[in-house]
Amino acid sequence: MRFFTWRSAPVLPWRALVSLPFIGLILGLAGPFGSYGIPVAERVGHFMLSVTLIGSASLIASYAVARHFFQGYWPLWAALLVDAALAVPGACVVYLSLRLIVPDVAAHLQPVQLLWQTALLALVFRAVSLLISWQRIRDAGQIKPAAPPADPSGLHEKLPRPLRAEPILALASEDHYLRVHTPKGEALIHMTMADAVAGLPQGFQVHRSHWVAEYAIKSVTGGRVELITGLSVPLSRHRRKAFETWLATRPV
Repeated sequence: MRFFTWRSAPVLPWRALVSLPFIGLILGLAGPFGSYGIPVAERVGHFMLSVTLIGSASLIASYAVARHFFQGYWPLWAALLVDAALAVPGACVVYLSLRLIVPDVAAHLQPVQLLWQTALLALVFRAVSLLISWQRIRDAGQIKPAAPPADPSGLHEKLPRPLRAEPILALASEDHYLRVHTPKGEALIHMTMADAVAGLPQGFQVHRSHWVAEYAIKSVTGGRVELITGLSVPLSRHRRKAFETWLATRPV
């Protein structure tokens, strides 16, 4: 049963959402589930529409449930429950897509057939998502601050016990609360950004609502800073020059 308690930290990257139509295109060209007899244009259109809608719902639901009920670091059983809950709506999306694009095919489909096909696709996507998530957690777990910084603000003590020993990767202000990102999940605590940053010297406040740790930065592209976990935060224009100077002068 330990397998079902394995944890992952889903994120909601725009690249994943943008890639969904292309995944649908590949599936449409492959023609799985006996769909190869459908004309290519209709088949590709059906899979692009279905995969985009179902995949978007899965990504958004996974991120929301993990974030609001498991502080961003959820067990496998919860992920499978989300997949099960989306099976019927997903089957409806597939049916309506076929009804719209190839109504003759939709007329001969059985509900059970739609359900197992949708569930199988969901499991494949979930497996890929979990592998990516576990790799992010593994990579992020390997980064450590150069020296454990003092924590006069008491930030770590406000975190849930499983996260207190984890390095802080990023902070994000949300009204009167602060979302703290770690390799193994995130937590929402009652604290100001100014108080938290005062106890975390190894980083830079890239936006009035965002701070990132220097050891967590993976890349900087345009107005975004991407962390090793896949999290992407905004870089404000008036802080950009100071941030680039800080990046250039920090120890490697």
